[in-house]
Amino acid sequence: MTTPTNTNSPTASGELAPNYFRHTFANGLEMVGQRMPSLASVTFGVQLNAGIRDEPEERLGLANLLADLMFQGTENRSVRQLTEEFEAIGARKGGEAGMEFARYSAQIVGNRFDRALDLMSDVLLHPTFPAEEFQQMRAVQLQEIRRRDDEPMRRIFDLVRERFYAGTRLGRRALGLRETVEALTPDDLRTFYQARYKPQGSLLSIAGAFDWDQAVARVQELLGGWEGATPTSSIDEPKPQPAVNIELQEGNQEHIGMAFPFTPFGDPDYYAASVALEIFGGGMTSRLFREVREKRGLVYSVSAIFAPNGGYGAGYLYAGTSPEKAHETVQVMLAELRRLQDEGVTQDELDRAKTQLKSELVMHGEGSAARMSSLLRSWWFERRLITIQEVKNAVDRVTTEQILGLMRRFPPTHPLVIGAIGPRAEDELIGDALAQLQASCPPSSTKTRRCWRWRSPPGWCRTQRIASPTAR
Repeated sequence: MTTPTNTNSPTASGELAPNYFRHTFANGLEMVGQRMPSLASVTFGVQLNAGIRDEPEERLGLANLLADLMFQGTENRSVRQLTEEFEAIGARKGGEAGMEFARYSAQIVGNRFDRALDLMSDVLLHPTFPAEEFQQMRAVQLQEIRRRDDEPMRRIFDLVRERFYAGTRLGRRALGLRETVEALTPDDLRTFYQARYKPQGSLLSIAGAFDWDQAVARVQELLGGWEGATPTSSIDEPKPQPAVNIELQEGNQEHIGMAFPFTPFGDPDYYAASVALEIFGGGMTSRLFREVREKRGLVYSVSAIFAPNGGYGAGYLYAGTSPEKAHETVQVMLAELRRLQDEGVTQDELDRAKTQLKSELVMHGEGSAARMSSLLRSWWFERRLITIQEVKNAVDRVTTEQILGLMRRFPPTHPLVIGAIGPRAEDELIGDALAQLQASCPPSSTKTRRCWRWRSPPGWCRTQRIASPTAR
């Protein structure tokens, strides 16, 4: 009935291995789990191949609205009944739409799992999309879109991502656009739900205090009659090109974003990439914080973010500064990117980053919710279950040589997308910083490393526009 994970994970022979499981039901639904006897809670989630990338082009924002509306009433319970019954068992529940999937989850005390699964099954199998609740939830999403468009710190990542993933679905905005959300109807959500919310292609994950065989039996009882297969999602192949995307907006702040290709989930250098960006911009001891903020006082915020997907990944940088300091901020960020690309990291930086990442794993990654999400992610993208110890070992194995090799595979200065929102035009913001980046690369270096030669290549794209009150 069950399949222990030590048959699919070569490092799962340690202490936790007997408590990892997987199972496939007759309808195609897959289930994975980690039993954590020391916990009192259990968290479970269902992940479906129904993400933002699967929305029709003219219905952007649909997946996010659907994730909220699923809890607004079923054929068996009104929205009030559903809310009261979840609250009666102390459940923390919710739905979310990611770029490549939708997810519905709940966390409860272990002995209330059966009841919580019954409620979640009703949500998944029998939603009604009532018109009144639809209008309310759509209005909420439109408010969130207006709030997003009024907050440059949020909008800068949309600006950079859209240019970075130009021509693909991966650059879509999670909330959609005002005009596409206003055009949505309950029938649009129902059509999308009926097409993509199917057991075959979906995954249920559970972690915490539970009995595996009883959990499998309960899932079979409640979801065994669920039928159908999810259509295959269109696979986009991003081909980022160097680009500058400026949105002019009056004010006393300049928001700067950058993006470059990096590893996806499951890549051999995935953990090296995570460590490298931790060193570069992960905290107060990072290079960006030290060089841009601590030494020069240029910014009020600076960071690096690792954003992998299933088949493609990206590294994002952010800096918030004043218009007067924006140009120097860009200069220093580009210089530090170049130094990372050419020199890699030091052993001391590597050791500190490893300690930080492993500490965060212990502090934030050992609860039932974190482990449920981790199991979903590892099985969904890599078809294997990864233990906490396996992650620690992978981080420990990262070397300075591996990170330098990673920089050869994914040189962060090319292709590089730069975006900004603020009063500085492109020439004022960037000036000759890119030309200096090119000039700093000696002629012979191209034999030993990939170097960005700034020659305004044919693929280079510059966009500069004036932000309007209705910018979306």
